[in-house]
Amino acid sequence: MPILLVVLDGLADHPYPELGHRTPLEAASTPVMDRLAREGQSGFCYPLGPGRIPSTDLVHFRFFGYEGHPFPGRACLEALGSEVPCEPGDVFTFLAMRRVEQEPGGAYRVTGGYGETFEDAPERYSDLDGWEDTSSGYRFEVSPLERGEAILRIRQGEAREPPRGDITDSDPFFFTELPVLRPQPLQWTSAPETAALTAGALERFLSVAADTLAHGERPSVHSRLDTEQGGFRRMIVSKWAGTYEPLITFEELTGLSGTVIASGRMMRGLARATGLRFVRSGVPGGSANTPRFEDPARDLEEKLETALKLLRSGDAGFAHVHTKAADEASHAGDVGLKVRVIEELDRSLASLIEISPRRLVLCVTSDHGTPVGGRTIHWGDSVPILVRGLHVRADAVDSFGERAATGGTLGQVGSADLLPYLLCQADAAHFLGARPKPFTPLGIPRSGEPWYYRGAEGDNR
Repeated sequence: MPILLVVLDGLADHPYPELGHRTPLEAASTPVMDRLAREGQSGFCYPLGPGRIPSTDLVHFRFFGYEGHPFPGRACLEALGSEVPCEPGDVFTFLAMRRVEQEPGGAYRVTGGYGETFEDAPERYSDLDGWEDTSSGYRFEVSPLERGEAILRIRQGEAREPPRGDITDSDPFFFTELPVLRPQPLQWTSAPETAALTAGALERFLSVAADTLAHGERPSVHSRLDTEQGGFRRMIVSKWAGTYEPLITFEELTGLSGTVIASGRMMRGLARATGLRFVRSGVPGGSANTPRFEDPARDLEEKLETALKLLRSGDAGFAHVHTKAADEASHAGDVGLKVRVIEELDRSLASLIEISPRRLVLCVTSDHGTPVGGRTIHWGDSVPILVRGLHVRADAVDSFGERAATGGTLGQVGSADLLPYLLCQADAAHFLGARPKPFTPLGIPRSGEPWYYRGAEGDNR
C-alpha cells in the first residue's frame, strides 16, 4: 500500500494557563484528527531524544530513514534547494548579515538582523564572490539569497586537500547572549588538521566580509577598520557548515519511489539530497511579511491534493506533506492564534477520512514542538503520532494530543523508527535476515545486481 506522511511542523507545545493548562493542540477543536486517532494507533516520539532541542532538517533526515548515514549539514541542503552547484567534497556554510555592537573587551555582540531585509546585501555578497584565501588555497563562492542571507561554497581551489565542513558556527543565534564566535574545528572530526585549515580560511573570509560591509568594497585581508568611525555596525556570520557527499537514494533505501510536497528551500534540498521528487505546493510563506498562518487551510489542502493524486496514480509509493503554519503561528507569539491555526489545519485533513484504511497507510505527526514565543525556538518534549492503515492495531485513544498520545499502544518510538514502522504497515518492509544489497535496506528492494552464469570455466562476474 502507498504511504502518506503528514508532518505539521511545530505542532506540539507547552500547556498554558490561559488554555486551562492545556496545549494549543489539546485546546483546539480537532474532530478530524481525533477521528483518525480513534480509527488508528497512537504513540509519541522524542524526535532527537528527551530534552534535546530538534531542528527540522535533522528530524526529517531520520524520518526519511537516514539515521546512521552522514548528515550533509543544513547549509548543503540549503544549497541544493537553491540549485547552487554541488560537487562531492565541496563545503557549504550559510551566511547572514547581523547588526552588532562592540563590547569593551573588543568582541562584537549581535543586537539584531534576524529576519531583517538588507537592501545592499546582494551587492556586498557580489563583492565577496570568488575570493581566494592565499594561505590555504581555498576558493570562496557566494550565492546571495533573500533577506541578507547567502550560501557560501568553499572549494578546493589551489589547495592540496579539499576543505572539511566539520567546523563550528560564528553565528551565536539570538537566544544565546554570546558574541560573534570564532570558527573552530569540531572535536569529533576525522581530519582535524584539514578542518582547522578550513576554519582558519573561513575566519579570514569573514574578516574580509566585515571590512567589505564597512567600506562598501572588498579591501585587503590585512586592512583594518578606522575605529574612530565607531567600529563595525554590521557583520556577516556563518552557520550550518557541512561537506557535500552523495547519499543512497530513498528508492534504493526503501524500494519505493517517493515525493516531497512542501514550500521551503530546505525541504527541496533534502529531497534532492535523497533522490526524492520535490513538488512545490501550497501558500508561499516563511517570513514576517507572508506567514503561512494567514491561510493555513489552503496551504495544507493544496499539498494533500497533490500528494493523493501522485499516490493514486502510482507515480509515488511514498508521499511526504509538510506545512509550517503551526510553527509560524508559534513564532508570532499568540497562543490564541496557534489554536485557530491548528483548527484550520484539522479541517484541511478532512479529505483523508474518506480514504479507506485498506488503501493507504497514513501517519500524522510533527517534527518538533514550538513554544509560543519560546526563547529556544523549538522544544525538546515529545510529539504525538497517529498511524492508520489496514494492518494497524487500533487502540483506545480517542483524541489527538500530546498527552493522549502517550496512552497509545504504539508507545514511544524514535524518529528513525517511524519509516520502518510505516513500511511494515504497508507490507513493504525488508526482511532483515536477507542480504540482497551491500547495505541494509529498509524496504523490499526493487533492484539488485544480477549474476549471470557463463559456465564453470567462464567469467561469472
